[in-house]
Amino acid sequence: MADDLLILVDAEAPVESAELLAASGLAQEELVELVEFGVFETSDGVAGWSFQARAVHQARRAVKLRDTFGLNPPGMALALTYLEKIEALEQRLRELECLLPR
Repeated sequence: MADDLLILVDAEAPVESAELLAASGLAQEELVELVEFGVFETSDGVAGWSFQARAVHQARRAVKLRDTFGLNPPGMALALTYLEKIEALEQRLRELECLLPR
């Protein structure tokens, strides 16, 4: 199955919007709204917007949130923002736990 394929890429490598849509399953309108909500940072690409490769992971998460919970783009944006904050806090907690004496 293609979803099981692991491909390592530079997280900052450019990905065109058409590639992002094809890799994630987002609709064009959803992508536009998520960009407007600040979920994805864009730059000018060859054929429109370009994103960093790490956006593919976020776009797939957005699709999973949409499909699992029936979220619209504002709901996806809110959930993705909270998930990012939770992950950052968990990472910081792991870092601090490593500093504790054993």
